[in-house]
Amino acid sequence: MNELNDGKPRKIENARPYSFTLEEDTTNFSRYVKGGIVTQVKLPKVLHFKPLKVALEELGEYLPSEFSKHDRSPLLHLAFQALDIFKNDFCRFPITCSEEDTQKLIDLVAGININLGEAKLEEIDDKLLRRFANGSRAILNPMAAMFGGIVGHEVVKACSGKFHLLFQLFYFDSIESLPVEPLEADDLKPLNCRYDAQISVFGSKFQKKLEDAKIFMVGSGALGCEFLKNLTLMGVYCSQNGELTLTEMM
Repeated sequence: MNELNDGKPRKIENARPYSFTLEEDTTNFSRYVKGGIVTQVKLPKVLHFKPLKVALEELGEYLPSEFSKHDRSPLLHLAFQALDIFKNDFCRFPITCSEEDTQKLIDLVAGININLGEAKLEEIDDKLLRRFANGSRAILNPMAAMFGGIVGHEVVKACSGKFHLLFQLFYFDSIESLPVEPLEADDLKPLNCRYDAQISVFGSKFQKKLEDAKIFMVGSGALGCEFLKNLTLMGVYCSQNGELTLTEMM
């Protein structure tokens, strides 16, 4: 197969420790006898990102956070645009448990969807949008920590050029973490404490359980110290009744 010695890079498939398959027709090549040296070459990949203004105005490329939620990103795309309009119009985010604010957000999403024309979504999940509106004011430590890690990762990728960036839009939700049944309005009222944002989503009763929790944690190294930080910022084990037992292998 002297034809392979022309110096041109060739795509392969089915790469294994001791074999691979060429992605081209080799029927007219000379017979392979033995030996040979193959060098792996990573070719550059060009990504064409749309400007933010264009990407916001159409349903485009989404990187799914979970394959079981592949149809959720387009709706969240509209929801965040509606939230931005709501914030600009009223200089605030929707109030938790406010039916009026929630309905305004849903109406904004419906209006944006209609303007998409043929690309509009066939169905809009009002239940999801209600949860979105009720939690839009809160900044929760677990979500902030996760997105902070993703953004930091993207910066490293952009500076190194070794891996390509997320393409083009990425939305993440954790609806399954929210209470299954709606909470009472009194349970969601702020207590003028550092955990008010968390209380507005999960309720003061749940927050009390977190603060009174007794936690046993193994390790305080690279990951352990991050766990400790996140647990502390959530108020876990931070009351007089709470307790943290930490063990470290020496």
